[in-house]
Amino acid sequence: MKKSILDTLAFLAQDSEVASVLRSFDWARCALGAPESWPPTLIALVSNILASRVPMMVSWGPSLLSIYNDAYRLQFLGNKHPGALCQPYHAIWPEVWPYLEPVIERGWVGEATFFENALFAFERSGYQEQIWATFSHSPVFDAGVVVGALGVGIDATAKVLAEKRQSFQLAFVDELRGLTNANDIIFAATKRLGEHLGATRVFYAEIDDDAETFSIKATWSALMRTLPSEGRIGDFGAEILATLRSGMSLVINDINRDLRTIPYASAYEDLGIRSLLIVPLIKAGCLIANLNVSRLEPHHWTKEEIFAAQDVAERTWAAVVRASAEEALALERDRSRDILENMDEGFVLLNHDFHIVQINAGALRIEQRVASDMIGRTAWEAWPGIESTEIGTLYKRAMAERIRVKCEHSYTYPGGRTLWLEMSAFPFGKGLAVFYRDVTDAKLAEQRVLAAAQHDTLTGLPNRALVFEYANHLLAAALRSHAHGAVLFIDLDRFKPINDLYGHEIGDRLLQEVARRLLKCVRREDLVGRLGGDEFIVVLHQLGNVHSAATVAQHILDALSHPFEIDTLDLSISACIGISEFPQHGNDVDTLIHAADLAMYHVKYSCRGSYFTYTPELDHRADASSAIEARLKRALQRGGLSLHYQPVIDMKTGHLVGVEALLRLICDDGRIISPDQFIPVAEAAGLIGQLGEWVILEACRQINKWQTEGLPPIIMALNVSPLQFRQRGFAQQLQSIVKDSGLNPSCIQIEVTESTVMANIDEAVNTLKNIRSSGIKVALDDFGTGYSSLSHLSNLPLDKLKVDQSFVRRLEHDNSSKAITTAIIALGRALNLEIVGEGIESEEALAYLKAQGCSQAQGYFISRPLSAKDFTSWHRKRGAIMLI
Repeated sequence: MKKSILDTLAFLAQDSEVASVLRSFDWARCALGAPESWPPTLIALVSNILASRVPMMVSWGPSLLSIYNDAYRLQFLGNKHPGALCQPYHAIWPEVWPYLEPVIERGWVGEATFFENALFAFERSGYQEQIWATFSHSPVFDAGVVVGALGVGIDATAKVLAEKRQSFQLAFVDELRGLTNANDIIFAATKRLGEHLGATRVFYAEIDDDAETFSIKATWSALMRTLPSEGRIGDFGAEILATLRSGMSLVINDINRDLRTIPYASAYEDLGIRSLLIVPLIKAGCLIANLNVSRLEPHHWTKEEIFAAQDVAERTWAAVVRASAEEALALERDRSRDILENMDEGFVLLNHDFHIVQINAGALRIEQRVASDMIGRTAWEAWPGIESTEIGTLYKRAMAERIRVKCEHSYTYPGGRTLWLEMSAFPFGKGLAVFYRDVTDAKLAEQRVLAAAQHDTLTGLPNRALVFEYANHLLAAALRSHAHGAVLFIDLDRFKPINDLYGHEIGDRLLQEVARRLLKCVRREDLVGRLGGDEFIVVLHQLGNVHSAATVAQHILDALSHPFEIDTLDLSISACIGISEFPQHGNDVDTLIHAADLAMYHVKYSCRGSYFTYTPELDHRADASSAIEARLKRALQRGGLSLHYQPVIDMKTGHLVGVEALLRLICDDGRIISPDQFIPVAEAAGLIGQLGEWVILEACRQINKWQTEGLPPIIMALNVSPLQFRQRGFAQQLQSIVKDSGLNPSCIQIEVTESTVMANIDEAVNTLKNIRSSGIKVALDDFGTGYSSLSHLSNLPLDKLKVDQSFVRRLEHDNSSKAITTAIIALGRALNLEIVGEGIESEEALAYLKAQGCSQAQGYFISRPLSAKDFTSWHRKRGAIMLI
């Protein structure tokens, strides 16, 4: 019996919208024919893009018949799907074809093209939308002939709109600075906002005291069509009035489709309004005015547009308040014009008995009050409750002793609004000049950063840093009271297969449930933390016969043995637990965790799903590992480590662009131990930090030596172990060594693997940003071995992307490797990253990578790793060097 398409082509069975449509597609009306007749290259490409979360489109044949994935459909097509499936490229994008046609033509001659911030328009949910995209168009080769193209797109809308918003805000604020009349300010604001949003009409309406009627001044709009000078808000709907009174912005995309406005559609139609955005202005809890933006046609108001209107309303009204206060207090303004005009901070002038005699616009913005509410009052009346606080004491001291004082303090206003204020006061005449600014956002951000830095973002448990800090306190308290305690090192079994099979979302939820079960297994005073990945730590103190380490460990094993119900899945895992006890196994956290880690590994290698308590014999369980560890320690103390250097060249010029430093351990008999043998031992023995430090120091020393020998500065890439990367203070140590060496930081590049970054994406991003801020470059090594990081790649602070050599080495005989490599290169180029092909062992592989747009090459075809002396000779023979 003939097999079905689903039996022949597994990718059509994928759980995605596009795959579902393809399964029921009428292939008789498509020139591609049925999928079982497709060339292997096309099958591989379609299979890979359907599995990817990155927006991708494969276009095949002379007409560029196109198939895309769910990410591409959601990001770019809108209502074009499913009609766009298997359609020619020009039929999908007729509106931008004049811009795309030259790109297509270049693809047919084998050139890869990168297009930044292209504008696309499509319909979604009945409204026209615009997005900006950065995409690459790479030719697809089959038997050396271009047969189609691979398109990779990245949504750049947020970036473009942010740039437009910033440009608009700068121009808007700059114009407001030059205006002092309230009518001029509002006229300029409505004009600029209308032009920015492409609105039909923009105007301000002033609201009377009962918040029911409005009036419109002719001078308060630059885009004024015929409007009544006054009216009742209730005539446009009771819900509208309630929304505005609550202080919330009103957003109506279509008067005739919104249930709040349908009954009043005729009232809006008489004014020529089809879509509407209203931003209310609230003072002391009362609605005093609103900013109105409208269009003649239905329009989907975006978050950017709403934010722009809200920002303009706030800034404009603050400027109006400032202008009104300045007009009413001309004498006070003249006294301090030169000081206050260009000041963002709040300023208040107090006389000798603490009465406010002058206040600036910055203070009024912070206070959300007008000058008449404050001038003439004492500081204690203007800010009730502060007289008896630290800030009140400082004011009195500064006044009495005629000294300058400064502090940060938190103040809660009578309405409940709380601000953090940075204050500075100094004697001025017989009174005090007080400057202050709102630092609430910075203070809250600081608190969020501190909380994020100390807790695992996924589970909410203390992270490595907080575990060490808190555990040290627990140990110190236990030692003072002569109590006994324990450390439990927990490693999950069978987690990785679940994560790989069901995806990271399921894996993350499983880890969250594991964290909840662990917390139920211990007392409130005990500590449960997550070190990263699937590793957890438990610190117990004041152990007894009932609450022993073994009892808790067994309790944890029992709790984790029960199935985890996540959605429709019934998942099972187990755990390996290593136990160390204090004080008998150590008095500090590092020693105890290391001992518990050794015990855990004993369980993992001998009796999974159980626990084991550390014994000194564990340090010597493997003679080979012990010998290597001893050799490593001797090498770190007395020598025996060396670096070899593998050149990296520019594909276009053939010139050297850098080297990768590869660590070697040399035995007493001259035999070389490879890194895959001694790096795991170094990690298990806690030597990886010292080893990594030696590599950084030696790399900096060698670069300086080469420069004294007449070689130009060379970029040296250093591989970073996952454990080294996650060590506390790694970034600071790296930056300090490079700085002390006198090298330009751009001469150093660190390389981290996908698994290193994905273990804790948030902490990894923070660490990499810290490193790059000093000028050190960052590369993502062995990329392509898993799709886990594709959805996060655009957020990673990277300079380079290294295509994993397992794909490069199969380029000549494996179409799937070609397709994956092409997609990786296209993705990297779309993100403006340098692409390095590693493991190149043939001229054919080099040529293929070059044709796809790969920028740099590394491998035995260029050169094997060389000693420092041999590299110097190799370098001089090649002649001219291109520096990066």
